[in-house]
Amino acid sequence: MDKNLLFALDIGTRSVVGMILKQHSDGKYEVLHMKVMEHEERSMLDGQIHHIPAVAKVIKKIKEQLEMETGPLQKVCVAAAGRALKTVKGRSERDISTVAVSMQEEVIHMELAAVQHAQFQLASMLDEKSNQIYDCVGYSVLHYYLDDQEIGSFIGQQGLTASVEVIATFLPRVVVESLMRALREADLEMEALTLEPIAAINVLIPQSMRKLNVALVDIGAGTSDIALTAEGTVVAYGMVPVAGDEITEAISSEFLLDFPVAEEMKRSLYKKDFVEYTDILGFSSKKSKFEVLEKIQPAIDNLAEKITKEILHLNAKPPQAVMLVGGGSMTPGLREKIAKKLNLPAERAAIRGIDAISSLTSTIEQTGPEFVTPVGIGIAARENPVKYVTVTVNEKTIRLFEVKKLTIGDALIAGGADLSKLYGRPGMGLMIKVNGEVKMFKGDLGTPPQIIMSGEEASLSHEIFDGAVISYNAGVNGANASIAAKGAVQEHLIKTIVIDGEPTTIETQYYVNHQSVTPETILNDRDELISYFPGTIEEIIEIKGLHLIDNNSTFSVKVDGKPIPLSRSINNSIYLNGCVIDRGSNWNDGDHLTIEASKDKQVTLNELLDVLQLNLVQSCSVAFNNEEVSLTRPLFKFYRNGESLMEDSVLYPNDDLNMEKTKQQPFIFQDIFTMVDIAISPRPGETLVILKNKEKAGFQTEIETGDVLELKFEVLI
Repeated sequence: MDKNLLFALDIGTRSVVGMILKQHSDGKYEVLHMKVMEHEERSMLDGQIHHIPAVAKVIKKIKEQLEMETGPLQKVCVAAAGRALKTVKGRSERDISTVAVSMQEEVIHMELAAVQHAQFQLASMLDEKSNQIYDCVGYSVLHYYLDDQEIGSFIGQQGLTASVEVIATFLPRVVVESLMRALREADLEMEALTLEPIAAINVLIPQSMRKLNVALVDIGAGTSDIALTAEGTVVAYGMVPVAGDEITEAISSEFLLDFPVAEEMKRSLYKKDFVEYTDILGFSSKKSKFEVLEKIQPAIDNLAEKITKEILHLNAKPPQAVMLVGGGSMTPGLREKIAKKLNLPAERAAIRGIDAISSLTSTIEQTGPEFVTPVGIGIAARENPVKYVTVTVNEKTIRLFEVKKLTIGDALIAGGADLSKLYGRPGMGLMIKVNGEVKMFKGDLGTPPQIIMSGEEASLSHEIFDGAVISYNAGVNGANASIAAKGAVQEHLIKTIVIDGEPTTIETQYYVNHQSVTPETILNDRDELISYFPGTIEEIIEIKGLHLIDNNSTFSVKVDGKPIPLSRSINNSIYLNGCVIDRGSNWNDGDHLTIEASKDKQVTLNELLDVLQLNLVQSCSVAFNNEEVSLTRPLFKFYRNGESLMEDSVLYPNDDLNMEKTKQQPFIFQDIFTMVDIAISPRPGETLVILKNKEKAGFQTEIETGDVLELKFEVLI
């Protein structure tokens, strides 16, 4: 066959399209010949070949018919059905409470860990008996999160948790392998392979347009395949298990038609305003296009709803535009409904045929949307063929399906590496309350994995090549945070003071959870640490155990035969650098401290009265004729060996005392005269007047402390 000719096959659920294309010198392609043939039996299901001989039989017939036009055909370009793709969301998280994400390589690791999570999710969704192997053929980041709040990038950000959510696409390996076996049975060799969504996108949405967020929907017979572009690439694939057959079945049910007749009616709706048919009972009818569409509106609505729901699931928002291809896209009203459900103007959803392919010179009459994918398969397989790449990962041979730039991260996932354990985790941090303030102490960083590719150091993002030999060792976890008491404070002080001639080192003191500890004590998470430097003499005496000040001794005396304990204190004099000081005084490095004990202080009757909570005398203070006068009267009398004691009388151990209590009576006015001399002589006509607080009183009037007393002579009128 001419090297400029291409044989392309689109193996669909209902039919197989064979096409011969020619590439001209200007780079454009031309469709020379095309054959369409339906499967004789249900040999395809959801894009996967279920009956290889039956599919091979149809392929061989198309091949033989085309060979009549071109001569022998040996190689063919094919596509793995997009409807066989599985799209799954995955998520990975990382604790950044102690160590923030600082490098793009760490972000890539998190993305790949999310892809692996999606792979685990896919495995859990499959039937337990399923032994299918799925290859990841691409992924796209949906969101980055910092503490569950969406963020553009979490590199360098502070928080508790960083996470990434991706949508990953997987293809069953058996789809490609069964496709290759069917081709071999039809005496064909696979020249190139692509994916159906990629095929359509490559010819309708060139690389220059992929900055736009566009959804391409290929609506076939059994399924509707979806692909999305954004930021210069294909970001997601999806599939819904409803398509053109859904509409055909609705027509069949509403008008009692055999399925092939209903299929023919559906296709004629696109071009005719009236349709004629004969139902299964033999009655012939003629219906307007409006009548037919009115009956099948629920089915059209359902198809539009399923397609738009999957687009929003994959894209998280309405795309900028929608392109519809495939025979099912010609269902009347479907395009408008899809646009409406996505809140897009009607002109933002369009049906595209092969006449929209800029790289194609159209010379055939069939230009409908059902032929876009076959043309795309030929062109994409020639210009962007998909290959298998074989690499070795830790002595294990891995084969990867190359539909995108493959990296070491992809190879490690395919090789079964647990990416969540690939990077060494940061060591656990410590949260310590230091002098009332909560402080965080970070553990050591974990180390990245050691990756070697073909003898050279590499990273997860390095692109792999066929035959690459990769080895890796997981990173080492960082050590947990460990800190001593003195390391947790800003400053550990050490000073020297000379105490009674002996140099003594004084350091910052530490208490953990109210227990005294050494400066080297290792702290635990959530400990409470208090530190202080003993800057006063009293604190030095306490921490050094100098129990010299206020050292009390006791002895007893008897009062009416009852023992009464009394304290006798020993006072000490404290000198700092030769000067007397009190215990609250501060000190400096190199000071000299001296403590001297004094003689015992004598204990008097006054201390005994304090212990007994007694007053020795009854007293009263008044103002008499503008002079302060204090009156006293004994309440108690103490005797030792018959001798009366005064308040300042010294007591000795084992004294035997007697206490005599006098009767307590109130003071009266005339008691004043025991303390003052009265030298007042009356003049003729004057009478003696006695006043208490400006009111008349007598010599027997009771008085109290604070009273104002007067004695005077006045002339009475």
